[in-house]
Amino acid sequence: MMKWITQISRVLVGVLFIISGLIKANDTLGFSYKLLEYFEIFQMQFLDPFAVGMSMLICIFEIVSGVALLLGVYNKLNSWLLLLLIIFFTLLTGYSAITHKVTDCGCFGDAIKLKPFESFMKDVVLLVLILFIFFGNNYIQPLFDKVIVNIALSVSILVSIFFTLYTFMFLPVKDFLPYKIGNNIQELTLYPPGAERDVVEMIFIYEKGGQTYEFGVNNLPADIDSYNFVDRKDKIIKEGFKPPIHDFKVFNKEGLELTDSLFAGQGYKLLLVQTRVEDTDDKASSQLAKIAKDWLASGNQLWPLTSSNLESTEAYSKKLNMPYAYYNMDAIPLKSMVRSNPGVMLLKGNVVIKKWGAYNLPTYETLQKYMSGNHATESK
Repeated sequence: MMKWITQISRVLVGVLFIISGLIKANDTLGFSYKLLEYFEIFQMQFLDPFAVGMSMLICIFEIVSGVALLLGVYNKLNSWLLLLLIIFFTLLTGYSAITHKVTDCGCFGDAIKLKPFESFMKDVVLLVLILFIFFGNNYIQPLFDKVIVNIALSVSILVSIFFTLYTFMFLPVKDFLPYKIGNNIQELTLYPPGAERDVVEMIFIYEKGGQTYEFGVNNLPADIDSYNFVDRKDKIIKEGFKPPIHDFKVFNKEGLELTDSLFAGQGYKLLLVQTRVEDTDDKASSQLAKIAKDWLASGNQLWPLTSSNLESTEAYSKKLNMPYAYYNMDAIPLKSMVRSNPGVMLLKGNVVIKKWGAYNLPTYETLQKYMSGNHATESK
C-alpha cells in the first residue's frame, strides 16, 4: 500500500512542481515582487537586492526537482530539499492566510490566482504528499539506466536556466496580465452596465486615554466629544466587480490627472515605462532618448511614465538630454505593463500592439514595421 501511495505522490508532486516552476520562470520578475512583499513584512529588506536571483533559483529548483522526482533519481537528497521547502512555504502561506498581508503567494504567477487560504491548503496537501515521498523514497527506483537519467536531468537544468534567463531578458513568453498584446487598456478599466460595486463602510478612528478605538458611522458613542479624532478609513463590507485594470491613472507634475487625455487619441502612442528612472542605466537611457526623439519627430504621441518623483526626473532628463518630461503613475501598474525597467509599449488607439524590455529596446525603424504591419505574427 505504501509503495503505491509513494508512487502516486511522486508523480503528482513532480508534475505540480514542474508546472509551478515553469509558470513562475515565465515571469521571474513578477515572482520577485512577491518576495519583496514578504521581505518588507518580515523586515528583511537587506535581501531586496537578491530578490530576482532568489526567484530564479527557486524556479529552476522546482523544475529540476520535479524532473528528478519523475525520473526517480537522487531520492534522499531531493526528498529532504522538498520537505524543507514545503515546510517553509506552508508556514509562509499560513501566515498570509491568518494576516491577509499578502493576498496572493505567487505560487503559480499570474496564471492562477489563489487566495491566501487556498494557497495554504494547497501547501498542506503538498506537505502530506511529500511526507509520503520522504518516508517511502526507498520504493522509488530510476526509470532508466544511470546514463539516460543523468542526461535527462542535465538537459532539464540547462533548459530551465535558459528559459528563466530568456524570459527575464526578453519578457514573458506568455503574458497573463491585462496589459498583454491585443488587449484594449481603456476597455479593461470600465465597469460593465449593472456591475455590482464594493459596499464600503466609513470607519472613524479615535483616541481616548491612550487607547485607539474604531467606530462605524452609525455607532458613534454618545460622548464622542471626549474622544480625539485620529483618522478615517474605508472598510470593504462586500467586494463587488473590479475591472481587470483599476489603477491606471496618469498625472503631470502639478498633480492634474491626464488619464483621459492618454486614452483620447486614436493614433499610435508610445509609452516609455520606467518604474524608477534612477534604476535605468545610461546606455538604456540613451536608447530611450534616441527612440523618443525620432518618435516625436513623426508627430505621434509619447507618454514617458514613471513612479519616481517628478522633480528628480527633471534633473535626470537634463543630465541625459532627454527630449521629454515625465508623467507620474503608481509603481504597481507600471510593473504590470512591462516586466522590465525600462520598457516600451506601442499602442494603436488603446490596443497594445507590441512590448519591448530593456535588453531589446526597439529602434524607430522597428516601430515603423509594427505600425505598417510588416512584422511576424505575435502569439503572446
